[in-house]
Amino acid sequence: MDESAKSGLLMFGAWSALLYLAAVLGGWGLVAGFLPATPPTHTAEQISALFQSDYVRIRIGMLIVMFAALIFIPFAAAMTHFIAQVERGAGMLTYTFLLGAAGNMALTFYPAIWWLVAAFRPDRSAELIYLMNDLAWLQFLGGVSLYLAMPLAVTAAALLDRRPEAPFPRWCGYANLWLTVMILPDQMLFFFHSGPFAWNGLFGLWIPVVVFSGFFLLNFYVLRQAIFRARLTSMSLSPLLAAASS
Repeated sequence: MDESAKSGLLMFGAWSALLYLAAVLGGWGLVAGFLPATPPTHTAEQISALFQSDYVRIRIGMLIVMFAALIFIPFAAAMTHFIAQVERGAGMLTYTFLLGAAGNMALTFYPAIWWLVAAFRPDRSAELIYLMNDLAWLQFLGGVSLYLAMPLAVTAAALLDRRPEAPFPRWCGYANLWLTVMILPDQMLFFFHSGPFAWNGLFGLWIPVVVFSGFFLLNFYVLRQAIFRARLTSMSLSPLLAAASS
């Protein structure tokens, strides 16, 4: 495979960040209608009634979210490629990001499965639908401990790379670290059924959605710039390599 094809694939990986974000937020928030979130204080009968009335809409939305997990893979691969460059070969940071990406895939795919199961038989026991809805919300919004491996790996890669043309600038490292800190209060959603820390509150839902989106927007920009720089370096080296080979 020539360099232009490799660069094109990496650029596709960068754009996959935006496609993934659109699929997750669109499928979950717009199509399924889960944004704004149903409050944790809703009763089993209220949640069951929601799934009975909107089960087709929920199924379609969750299928979109499941495919979002697939769309995410090229972005994770492109980011891993550049982190491996920082380490001059796949090392601890490369594998940390890669495993965090695998965790993010699971946190995208499996909550959608729970919502799909609840919508597959909307006439089942209200308590069972209630349980599956809880499982989905608590995983989808509360499983950040796996996701955080990605911004933390980027933070370390940016701050440890001393090259002037580093793929991840130092400001990118500090920004990813700040995003990590901002999403941590989300973990309080396991202790509250109402208020700002509940899964429909400021710290349980809205800040995590903004921070999660910010991670992909920020690293889309940084990854795209790194690909452009790599292209320029390749173009400048091409005449030298041609002369050497002749």
